[in-house]
Amino acid sequence: MTHPLTDEICEGLVTFPLESEHDYIEMRAAADWQLEQVVKALNQCKEEKRSCIEVIYLFHEKLEAMRPTKTQEDS
Repeated sequence: MTHPLTDEICEGLVTFPLESEHDYIEMRAAADWQLEQVVKALNQCKEEKRSCIEVIYLFHEKLEAMRPTKTQEDS
């Protein structure tokens, strides 16, 4: 199966050139991990019978936690 995160999409997500196939593999692995986290959050909400708004807030928190902070960006 071909990963939906194509080379062209990967290149459009970063401000630096991707130099090796390993760079693309790492980007796809990170995207897969992020998706797994969102699916886990959704499943948790279903199990706990949360409201739709609670699910949205939980997703927002998960997505914010996955974004680099200024400290991480500066490193």
